[in-house]
Amino acid sequence: MTRVTAMWTDMEGRQAATGILSLCAETALRLGLGAMFLYSAWVKIEDPGRFQTMVDGYRMLPACVTALFAVTMPMVELLVGALFICTKWTREAAFATAVMLAMFIVALAQAQVRGLDISCECFGEAEKESRAVLVALVRDVVLVAPVVWLVVNGRRRWIADFRRIWYTCGK
Repeated sequence: MTRVTAMWTDMEGRQAATGILSLCAETALRLGLGAMFLYSAWVKIEDPGRFQTMVDGYRMLPACVTALFAVTMPMVELLVGALFICTKWTREAAFATAVMLAMFIVALAQAQVRGLDISCECFGEAEKESRAVLVALVRDVVLVAPVVWLVVNGRRRWIADFRRIWYTCGK
């Protein structure tokens, strides 16, 4: 085997390994984000009145819009969670998530700056501690990086595309 052939074979091996890692990272992110949004939506759909009261506490929206937002937002989260897990639309779901994260970050930051005494009940009553808003703000800021990665690198494929995995491993 010549030196050039050995280098070429090594490059193909690295590309296959990078492809597998990228595919695994994308799948893990999609499953994680999808599950997170499905759970968050379910908690809000179970008790829309509590969610509306929580949204009211942020004092960002007029009362007539708060009710509409409290009904609509969980449905959007449910849709995005389903898009991540059940469809090929990875980038679209990631873009919608980026928009929602930006909205959540603005709402949480303004509540923190204004010193509002609210609790972030995004995932149920477990977040009713004194620093819950700050923890939620940090969580949302941290989630921006993987979501942006999915917007840029997300592929239009089914989550269980075993043909692609087999093709990548077989090269």
